[in-house]
Amino acid sequence: MNKFKEIDTKLELLSLKLGAILTKDRPSYPKELRTFEERRIDWIENDISKAIIIQPTFKSSGVDASKWNFINIAWYDNERSFHKLKWKRKLVNREKLELIESKIDELLLESEHTLSNISMSDLK
Repeated sequence: MNKFKEIDTKLELLSLKLGAILTKDRPSYPKELRTFEERRIDWIENDISKAIIIQPTFKSSGVDASKWNFINIAWYDNERSFHKLKWKRKLVNREKLELIESKIDELLLESEHTLSNISMSDLK
């Protein structure tokens, strides 16, 4: 089942524009651990890793696929430091997927603008 059929094309177009990788449903995980759908756009710009993530809410009792999150994250890992520098913002927190679908254009535009302006000084 593809919960993202309404927005996958827009995610693919943004991925192409950014020279990013669009990942669907964590393909590197063993099949038995892939019990939910999600989308993730990853790219590196000026040595900073950046991602837009659309995923369900994770709870101690499991995945709550009735509540979704739209997350922007940036991080820097120099592979020598114990602590990764990072920045994170949730644009949608624990809402119905339909809300993300209805606002996808503005969410992607805001994400692209915000993440393109993230610099090392923003990472903590």
